[in-house]
Amino acid sequence: AAAAAAGGSSNGNSNSSGGVEAAEMEAFDQILLSMGIDNPVTRASHGDGNAYHRELSRQLCAFLVPAVQRAKGILALTDVYCLFNRARGTELVSPDDLLKACTLFEPLNLPLRLHKFASGVLAVQAAAQTDAAVATEIANLLEKSGSLSAAQLAKLRDTTATLAQEQLLLAESLGRACRDVSVEGIRFFPNRFAVSS
Repeated sequence: AAAAAAGGSSNGNSNSSGGVEAAEMEAFDQILLSMGIDNPVTRASHGDGNAYHRELSRQLCAFLVPAVQRAKGILALTDVYCLFNRARGTELVSPDDLLKACTLFEPLNLPLRLHKFASGVLAVQAAAQTDAAVATEIANLLEKSGSLSAAQLAKLRDTTATLAQEQLLLAESLGRACRDVSVEGIRFFPNRFAVSS
């Protein structure tokens, strides 16, 4: 009887957990649907030349600005690709066309920029988010926390571990952080040497 009761309790918890996950997925789908693009820019409507990429860049920027703002000013290019194509429905954009559209943000004087980290990782970020500003923000978080791993920073900034690692390395390259490598992994600390000098 006890085993049956335990089994029933376990099933109840499982069903409850499944219900929560289903509700979260449904809410996420609703967010994506609300970000849908009614009239996507296509080659059929704008041709195969520069006009297509310019209009695609403008549409991509208008679509991304709210998402970038919610993501603390930066999104990995892989996430941009997934979000944008999900919103476009069947009118999918190739990786090459997406990259070309992102490179046109600056020439078209749009409020986003394609950013390439030293490792080669690509991201889309707000034009106002300079490397120095990011390094300062990371340094302030390190001061408050004492030290951070990439996973901890990702949780604090609600971003991916990859982007968190890149931002920590950026802060280090600008003298705002230093690292300690141990068997437990890599941790970053405030750069006291730079402060003292």
